[in-house]
Amino acid sequence: MEGVATQHVFFIGLGGIGMSSLARHLQSIGHVVGGYDLTPSPLLATLASEGMTVTHSPNPNDLPEWAQHGNPDDLTVVWTPAVPRDIALFRHFSSLGIEPIKRAALLGQITNNYPTLAVAGTHGKTTTSSWLAAMLNDTPDGCHAFVGGLDAITGSNYCTREGAEWHVVEADEFDRSFHHLHPTHAAIINIDPDHLDIYGTEEAFRQGFEHFGAQVTQSLIIPHDLAWPQIKLESGPQVERFAVIQEDEEIPEEVNHLAILSPKDGEVRFILGRSKANHKTDQNSIEFTTRPSLPGRHNTANALVACALAWHAGVEKHHLARVVKVYKGVKRRMDIHLDTPKAVYVDDYAHHPTELSALLQAVRERWPDRHVTLIFQPHLFSRTRDFESEFARILGLSDRLFVLPIYPAREAPIPGVDAQRLVDRISSTDKHLSTFDSIFSSLKVYPVDILVTAGAGTIDRLVPQAIEYMQDCLTQNSPLNESLAPFHIQGQRDFDLYPI
Repeated sequence: MEGVATQHVFFIGLGGIGMSSLARHLQSIGHVVGGYDLTPSPLLATLASEGMTVTHSPNPNDLPEWAQHGNPDDLTVVWTPAVPRDIALFRHFSSLGIEPIKRAALLGQITNNYPTLAVAGTHGKTTTSSWLAAMLNDTPDGCHAFVGGLDAITGSNYCTREGAEWHVVEADEFDRSFHHLHPTHAAIINIDPDHLDIYGTEEAFRQGFEHFGAQVTQSLIIPHDLAWPQIKLESGPQVERFAVIQEDEEIPEEVNHLAILSPKDGEVRFILGRSKANHKTDQNSIEFTTRPSLPGRHNTANALVACALAWHAGVEKHHLARVVKVYKGVKRRMDIHLDTPKAVYVDDYAHHPTELSALLQAVRERWPDRHVTLIFQPHLFSRTRDFESEFARILGLSDRLFVLPIYPAREAPIPGVDAQRLVDRISSTDKHLSTFDSIFSSLKVYPVDILVTAGAGTIDRLVPQAIEYMQDCLTQNSPLNESLAPFHIQGQRDFDLYPI
């Protein structure tokens, strides 16, 4: 992994979850690392405590000495497209003759000459890649992992072990970042249109995944019902399929990796390496039954994909079965902060309609017949515009809804696209437009049973206040469940699960 960067490395957008894992990696192998990010955060404070130089000023005069006067032979600059290129730092580094490289290019340089397992997909890739890393780390050999979230146990998005053979990476589709990767084995969990501001059309978005899939060198694992172009075996990866089914359902054709759900006890039968020809297992297959630690059918799919990739890396059955059962998840993925008969609080990163749908279904499966209050912060003006009708339908399935202003991230406002317009499209009568300053005052007007916060922007900064608010609800000893009527749909609920 050495030789991919100069002695000094400066990250523009250091606070990004993908950027910070790379920074941690380079620091761990002896590089001097620092970076810029406009907004302070707990993650940046942790990086500073680990010895990195962190600045929140785009003024070149505020850079560390080695970044003020560096040269291309001694200074590498890494940037993320989430940071606009019109800030002064880019002009400064250009004057030094240094052309910044993208985060994804650096990740490719680090991993492309080593055995690598990659997880792609519009949804679920962070949970799956983290689960996969935990499986490999349960073995004596361990792994090197770059994950797009903070592990619930370690609190880090990076792990490493001296002498480890395998790398685990999250293959991000944003800005076609995953085109820099050439993994040994990879999975595409799902392809649900997103980032249309980058790709332009849904077809171009899909083609981006096909391009990534063609770069996998050995095995590509995809959903059983995902149409995929025929690839010659001599020029592309071996395509394998996975599926999650109920135990009374017929096994789909051409499935290599299978999870069979039991409606009685919540246990799941995992079968890895099935023979497609005879629908049976062969001598190299693995089979075990356990209860996945994370709720929801989508998380069973995530566990199955992680197991299939770990199986390809040679992880033995007892490690797989144990980690599926005990894995604690990633922060802000179905993050349960409070769970009592009178008050529940869940925080989640969901920011796409399909993710919100799966989140709400997982909440209702775990706490049936309870009243759900959802606070949602839309992420990106373009995403809110492109999926407005889908957002409106899914958000309307909560019992009570509060919508915060749109988090712009890298975007300028789009005329006519705002939170009020989204709220107006939602059919529910119990819907409210709110702000960060007023949300908890608004909540006091209504009794709360289950509180869910969701979004990919800055809504995570409400978590400490939300925990305190829900704990206060407990001390009031009010019969919350009795005063609230849960949302019901006649027959099957109208939820869109991740494509499986």
